[in-house]
Amino acid sequence: MFLASAGIGLSTAAAGCTSQAALSASSESDSEPESNTSQSTQDDTDQMSEQTLIKAGDTAERTIGTGSIEERGLRTAHHVAFGNPTEETHHGTITISTASETVFEESVELQANASIVASLTDLSTYTVRVTVPELDATEVVTLDPHQFTCNVTKTTVNVQEDGTLDSTSISTRMACPGVVSDTAPSDEVVSHTLGDDPIPADTGEFTHTFMLRNPSEETWTARMLVEDDSTAQFDGLYTVEPESTVLITLTESGTYTLSVDVLETEMTASEQVTPENFDCNQSSTRAEIDSEGELTVNTLSTLMACGTETHSTNESS
Repeated sequence: MFLASAGIGLSTAAAGCTSQAALSASSESDSEPESNTSQSTQDDTDQMSEQTLIKAGDTAERTIGTGSIEERGLRTAHHVAFGNPTEETHHGTITISTASETVFEESVELQANASIVASLTDLSTYTVRVTVPELDATEVVTLDPHQFTCNVTKTTVNVQEDGTLDSTSISTRMACPGVVSDTAPSDEVVSHTLGDDPIPADTGEFTHTFMLRNPSEETWTARMLVEDDSTAQFDGLYTVEPESTVLITLTESGTYTLSVDVLETEMTASEQVTPENFDCNQSSTRAEIDSEGELTVNTLSTLMACGTETHSTNESS
């Protein structure tokens, strides 16, 4: 609407200047600065009207993403805040981007002790940029996927009393069982055991392995989930370097859904295993990432016969 209005206004002004040109060249030149001043004032007014006013002591909340973290896994959202703990009103813009797009941008007018908080609900790498033009200040923060854990984590960019911007991150410190963030270095194997670690000769229990290989020359970020009846038992986030392997050993027989997500390509694959996959055979679910970030997954097992012991009891009266 603004562009349309501006176009009509400029056309009208041009027509007026043309009609007055025969009368006086000086009157045409005198009218231009007045028009520019009026346009500049209009731009400033429109920019101010587009800002969100957050009153003193208030906090505006925004939710960014699809909520995939809450739907699956053991991790929680990461919160990003732009705050003004000073007694002065400040105007600024907070922008949050991934490698491919801007997922959030909002200009705000923060009165004293006001703030805006955005909750990031999808695992990704984010760049947070806060700018305050009146202070000629900009702060940029990068958030890594590994910073999303079961703890409540918050990154805050605040206006300081000296007119600068400062960023801090805080987190609760509770233990996160089943939540693992790690790097699989090139040509190495990173392993984790889920459940007790029995000795088959003594217990008669057997295991199933969940393996992810990256034979490509690319480095990928992969999330490996182990779910039992739609409840997550394990949530592993790995930086998988070229020619590396991640190996998860399941030691408790059951029915599981094993999933792999590649964050960079949003590819996902899953496989279900049952108690039959925990017999005496060597059984494993193997996933592989190719050079395009695509996944293949399948479950393999040896086909040897499993011996059983039969006990008989003779009863006589």
